[in-house]
Amino acid sequence: MARYRVVHIGPTADPLTHERQGLQGVDCEISSVACRSEGEIIEAVKEADAILNSNLPMTRPVIEALSHCQLIIRYGHGYDTVDVVTATERGIMVANIAGFATEEVSNHALMLLLACSRKLVQLNAALKAGRWDRSPMQSARVGSIWGETLGIVGLGHIGRAMARKGHALGMRVIVHDPYVYSWIAKEYDVALVPFQQLLAESDYVSVHCPLTKETRHMFGEAQLRQMKPSAILVTTARGPVVDGKALHKALQEKWIAAAGVDVFEQEPTLPDDPLLKLDNIICTPHMASYSDASTQGLRRRVGEEAARVLKGGWPQVLVNPEVAGRIAPRGPSIRLY
Repeated sequence: MARYRVVHIGPTADPLTHERQGLQGVDCEISSVACRSEGEIIEAVKEADAILNSNLPMTRPVIEALSHCQLIIRYGHGYDTVDVVTATERGIMVANIAGFATEEVSNHALMLLLACSRKLVQLNAALKAGRWDRSPMQSARVGSIWGETLGIVGLGHIGRAMARKGHALGMRVIVHDPYVYSWIAKEYDVALVPFQQLLAESDYVSVHCPLTKETRHMFGEAQLRQMKPSAILVTTARGPVVDGKALHKALQEKWIAAAGVDVFEQEPTLPDDPLLKLDNIICTPHMASYSDASTQGLRRRVGEEAARVLKGGWPQVLVNPEVAGRIAPRGPSIRLY
């Protein structure tokens, strides 16, 4: 009989080939369960020692139903679907895969920035429709990118990669992140500024912060009105960081020039989402992190993190370090989120 039970939960049951590779050397039984309701999640995970969560809601009732779980690990960066407070109360570690798809997401954000700035979608559509139409470039301000200001909200792994790429394009880079150390800003050659200053000075704003109580609707009507009329907003973080209704109004009434959006408040989006009807927005369906290599690496790392914990150690990135006081002493290898 297996010593540990590892359960993957998600909208579909997955083969877990790469997760099994990461768990090699651990005496465990691993299974994957498709869940569509809170009750199904509880039934699937109540006896689990480690839960591999593909973005399903881990609510207080779910976590309180766990009998001896040590770890909840989220695929990717975001952990807003996990009730971290309850997990901490119950002595359960919560981990994520920080650093996952850093290059893919920052590349995607840069792609959206460039596509919006250079009117790529409009020019492509017109030419394919048989029109030699340069008016999208001539009827609105088109920035040079070089010498302009890139404002980054959140200087984590992805924000740092975005800063590096902004510098490569000859941009001035400013950052708002109240939790980053000054030496990190110096290392990446960025200026740390208050949020209002970033909004006022940036020609392009790229959002890379996590979704928390502080950041939910961080971009509302008041903040979008503080941006330049020529500014472009790019978000590849979490949908609710930007108030969708406010963004629609800002684009429709030209408070800002354009937006590149990979994440939405409601996912999947509704077909009649008014944002999708606007000409000055480029949208993708929350796919910024995807590449063959990143997906395989993510799955393997999830297995490796579960293995670390089941072997008596710590995950590489612990979202709730305060849980350490509620569990027995463990081995080394901890990095706080």
